[in-house]
Amino acid sequence: MATSKKEGEITRLEIASATHQAASVLKAVKKKVGNVILVAISNRTTIELPAHLSQSEIDARVENYLRLHKSKI
Repeated sequence: MATSKKEGEITRLEIASATHQAASVLKAVKKKVGNVILVAISNRTTIELPAHLSQSEIDARVENYLRLHKSKI
């Protein structure tokens, strides 16, 4: 019994492919950025930032993260 794909439906293969593509893009971006540091936002949350940033730039990015993700912290 063959099943037909409904219009707009996404198959598992397409999801796996999209996930793989996203992982590849993220890996390429991380490689391009180079060295990173982990900054603790809370006991459960850390963010990666480029290691070359000054302390004021790090502080600005942390403030921006906190502003954008109020409900997660």
